Amino acid sequence: MSSPFLRALAFSLAFSGTLAVTPSVFASTSDTDLEPDLDHGQRLHRQCALCHGQYSQGILGGKYPRLAGLPDYYLMKSLTDYRDGTREHAAMTVVGGLRTLSDNDLASLSAYIASIDLDAVHPLDVPTPEGADVENGEDIYKSDCKTCHGRSAEGNKRKESPKLAGQYDGYLFRQIEKFKAGKRMHANDPEDETFVDYNDQDILDIIGFVTTIDDKSDDKN
Repeated sequence: MSSPFLRALAFSLAFSGTLAVTPSVFASTSDTDLEPDLDHGQRLHRQCALCHGQYSQGILGGKYPRLAGLPDYYLMKSLTDYRDGTREHAAMTVVGGLRTLSDNDLASLSAYIASIDLDAVHPLDVPTPEGADVENGEDIYKSDCKTCHGRSAEGNKRKESPKLAGQYDGYLFRQIEKFKAGKRMHANDPEDETFVDYNDQDILDIIGFVTTIDDKSDDKN
């Protein structure tokens, strides 16, 4: 039997399907000199697919997060940070080959990943973590998180905040722990103390609520 790596490689190289493109996918780069190319972005994505999956759907449990459908402005910033060494992750720079990519490469890759409509090609059922008080999480989210991440956790370009809806709880937990430990900077503010006053249950509740937002989206429209 071939190794998991070789199976993933063959799987990603075989993928050449056409995906739905979000109409606003180029909005964040329209005022720059970058010219995203979705076909080029799809070719570059073959390396990302080795860890994040054929559709960038991530892995249940959040070892590798969902990337599909994240805003292109956020993907572009994150990929640039990894390429330039502001953020470090060997898989991103070695397997993904980010060190050798130009700004236009990153713009094309970001635009392609942002264009992937998982509801159409690979629907996800993101579980709510056991023990979460979703109602308390909703109250905290609407009080402290909505301004930056949006009413439906869709992200906010002006604040460079990512979409949270549809993300795996395990990945969100790990990032919050990094924020608390000072290993990642939250809200582009090195002195940010957003999570200082939250106990473990509060964080569980917030994440629990976020995992339900996609489930409720049809009811909110």
